[in-house]
Formats: sequence, C-alpha cells, structure tokens
Amino acid sequence: MPLPDLTNIVCLNRERVVELVEQAPHDKTLFSRLNTIFEAEGPELIAELEKLLPEGNRSEIHDTIHKMKGSSAAMGASRIYLLASVAVDMCDDDESLDDLFALPAILEKEYASYGEEAKQFLD
Repeated sequence: MPLPDLTNIVCLNRERVVELVEQAPHDKTLFSRLNTIFEAEGPELIAELEKLLPEGNRSEIHDTIHKMKGSSAAMGASRIYLLASVAVDMCDDDESLDDLFALPAILEKEYASYGEEAKQFLD
C-alpha cells in the first residue's frame, strides 16, 4: 500500500485550529503552547521512526506513528494525520513496510508546512 497523495489535502484544518484557539477564550496562549509541543515532538518522532524502520520492529514503528496520528488530529494537521493513518494501517495489516522508508522525509516537509501555516494563529 503506497503512501497517500497529499495534493488535494489541506495542510492545516482551520476549523480545528479555530476550535483550539476559541476553547480557552481567556487564555490566548493555549494554542501557542500546544503548537510548541507539537513542533518539538515532530522531529523527535521522525528521528525515532528513522531509527526504527531499518530494525523492522513493526510494533514500535506502529506506536511511534500512532503518537503522530493522535497529536496531528488534535492540532488540525490534516496531511500529517492522513500520512500517519495510512502508515498505522500498514503496520496493522501486516503490509510491507517498504513504502514507509519515504515517510520521514515527507513528514519533515509536512511538519514545516504546518508550522508556517500555524503562524497566522499565534500571538
């Protein structure tokens, strides 16, 4: 199963981000704090994935990608979420993991793109 085409997928789900921003109207820094965590976590998870893929430990690969899936859903990072969802399914379905070797480079680009788009919501 190949990784999905992201061409027609928005990078940042505005509705989800606005929901986060408005969730704490008296705390304008909530989204900023969550975004800081998300942006710091991304490279760490990507590095972990790069280490795990050659080892082939499907369970640990799954767990690392699943963390990305959860945090990207929470932050409205649509492309990262889609990539992580497909990758988790690949791990669950005993699919070949060969297609996942391209994932870290794609994720680096997508985390950077999300960061750029998220700036408009940061104070």
